[in-house]
Amino acid sequence: MRGVAVVVMVIGHSVDSVLSLDARSTEAFRMYDAVRGFTAPIFLFVAGFAFIVVTERRWNEYHAFSRPLRSRLLKVLLLLTVGYVLHLPFLSFNKLLHGTKPEEYALLFQVDVLHCVAVSIVILQVLVLLSKTPRIFGLITLKTTAIIVLATPLVWTVDLARVIGPVLAPYFSQKSLSIFPIFPFSGFMLSGGALGHFFLVAWRNGREKEFFGGIITLALMVGACGVLFDLLPVSIYPPHDYWKVSPNFFLVRMSAVLLVTAGFFYLKKLPGIVEHPVLALGQASLLVYAVHLGVAYGSPLNIGLQQIIGKILPYYAAAGVSVVVLGGMVVLVYLSEYFRTHHEWPSRLIQAGFASTITYFFFTNPW
Repeated sequence: MRGVAVVVMVIGHSVDSVLSLDARSTEAFRMYDAVRGFTAPIFLFVAGFAFIVVTERRWNEYHAFSRPLRSRLLKVLLLLTVGYVLHLPFLSFNKLLHGTKPEEYALLFQVDVLHCVAVSIVILQVLVLLSKTPRIFGLITLKTTAIIVLATPLVWTVDLARVIGPVLAPYFSQKSLSIFPIFPFSGFMLSGGALGHFFLVAWRNGREKEFFGGIITLALMVGACGVLFDLLPVSIYPPHDYWKVSPNFFLVRMSAVLLVTAGFFYLKKLPGIVEHPVLALGQASLLVYAVHLGVAYGSPLNIGLQQIIGKILPYYAAAGVSVVVLGGMVVLVYLSEYFRTHHEWPSRLIQAGFASTITYFFFTNPW
């Protein structure tokens, strides 16, 4: 599932960076964009599912400041660091302090999917620490998901930038420039954590088929509730954007995520020629995410397709570009894995050298 989400993500960003404005005005593009909107919920759901699968194997260790917990916290720090680095307007600490416009600071502090994943991991870890058993964790996580989803329309009405500042406010809503605030997007990751626990219970009892049969039923019920609740003549919330904050639309998207999850269970395997690169992309999702954004949109280190080509291509040419970018990401992942497994120390030296070089120029470039 994560690999397929990565494929859709790479194609989506690549197309977005070069597709003409005329092509975006068509009904076909609007349908495509609506389908693409489910990529992030699927990715976040899988991340939450993976979190609890890893955690339950070493439950007692994650209840203490152990090596696994320290490793997890370092991962959170890495995700946040990469998230902010990808939003740097330029590679100069001095200019960042003395020559940055307010709108450039807003872009720097924008909350993207990596920030959302990092904060959601922290929330899930806190819930683990508060739970004596995995079962309690599953129940508390479901309740926390409901709180986040139901509170979203209210949180979005408050201008939190005045209360907690422009750095933290984007984590809560799109009042400040933000793409994936924790309200409501953490709800997808937390629901993945909760359902991941109940899947493990079914798996240990040899009841996977019954579990996913129940998931399909749950998905249909959740989706129906999302539609029916929206048809009610009254609302407990002030006016809000249905497509971004409505708990009813969250239920509709959650229904789709659950159906996709069940679909992958019954699908079992893809053809080998497809499965291997998809699995590789899913396992290297952070690398692919960081690199493909630079390829599509550019970065302080390079110009991207958006600058080289511009948003001028018809849909078929944009699709061709996206296939080339996706192929490049597959090659990158295979090369990275090859050097990591066959030339571990040279690979680490290259990574360290690249990171230290970027850091050096960031702190020494005057402008």
